[in-house]
Amino acid sequence: MRINGVNYKKYISYILIAYAFSFPISRAATNFFEILAILLWIIEGDWKRKFALYKNNLLSIAIALLIGFSLLSILWYGDAEVTFEYVTKYRHFFIIFVFYSSFDKRYTSHILSAFLASMFISEIISYAIFFELIHYKNILPTDPTPFMSHMTYSTILAFTINVLLARFFYKKNLKYKLFYIFFFLTATTNLFINGGRTGQVIFIILIFMTIFTSLEHKIKAFLLSISILITTFFLAYTLSPNFQKRSTQLYDDITNVIEINNYEGSGGTRLALSIIGTQTFIDNPLLGTGVAYNMHDIKTYADRNNFNASFLSRFADYHSGFLTISVQLGVVGVIISLMIIYALFTFAIQKREYKILSFLYATAFILFSLTHNTFHTMSPMVFFALFSGYFNSLSSKCD
Repeated sequence: MRINGVNYKKYISYILIAYAFSFPISRAATNFFEILAILLWIIEGDWKRKFALYKNNLLSIAIALLIGFSLLSILWYGDAEVTFEYVTKYRHFFIIFVFYSSFDKRYTSHILSAFLASMFISEIISYAIFFELIHYKNILPTDPTPFMSHMTYSTILAFTINVLLARFFYKKNLKYKLFYIFFFLTATTNLFINGGRTGQVIFIILIFMTIFTSLEHKIKAFLLSISILITTFFLAYTLSPNFQKRSTQLYDDITNVIEINNYEGSGGTRLALSIIGTQTFIDNPLLGTGVAYNMHDIKTYADRNNFNASFLSRFADYHSGFLTISVQLGVVGVIISLMIIYALFTFAIQKREYKILSFLYATAFILFSLTHNTFHTMSPMVFFALFSGYFNSLSSKCD
């Protein structure tokens, strides 16, 4: 549709493709294309049509509620400056609205292709750091994640690996199949030379989901899944010192929690923060603590549970996206969290391949959100905005 002779939808779609390409490798470029897409979306206008679309879309409603009630929390537990600073980060979510009303579905495959191309570049740089062929900032060869935290990178890698596997099953061209399986192998290796255990756990779950939903013969699917996982983890444990080290650390963390009530390891810390967050929500169920106040009483709750208060006081959130929202906004936060989760799993996408990819993404993001505040730092927020917006747009009745 042209407005004043300008095909805004086409140009917005081009910008969103550039945005998808930028995400894995450049924060500056991601911000630039994000702002450009939003500005063009505003200039495009046509707000009567857009609001008619948004008011009937669950994800759009949930994001509007999240932003609106986070601002309203100033009224009950408010530091206006801190609240505005926090909520300003939600600007990344406007891309979800841009996708839903202004993305041309003719470019559906281009978004994924741009993202995969950029992940390939990111992977090459990661390997170059790992083999000490280049030095990039202060990134160590033992944890070669150049553009984002290893937890975020490992999650995105796990999702990427399963996109590649799904494309291998659904594409007919042999040249593409060979490229996808090559990229699958190199990306899987890259996942296990990095330090992100979250992505490795997500990888296990998504492999089963991808193969079981892509193959009709379920016994064959089960055997293939088990074979891939056993081979991958055997080689990773044998050949990757980083994977060995991180596996041992996780075992030690669990042992310390069970045997000596020590929650100071990585795994124990997340468990302690989840306990504190749950108790904080129970004490403030109706309105929550407000965005500006959600971690102020962490020492009190740490002492109540005999946790190391001085250790836990260093953390700014509960290492859980949905738990943090629920603590901040009370029962409304719980409702918003459930709306987002439900929306991610129920996009009405007709094409089977994209429906499967959407389901894989929803699973990856929700598992990621159990161990990270995915609604507060840039890379996880863009991961959410890009792919929830993208798959949501594929369910839009907008042509």
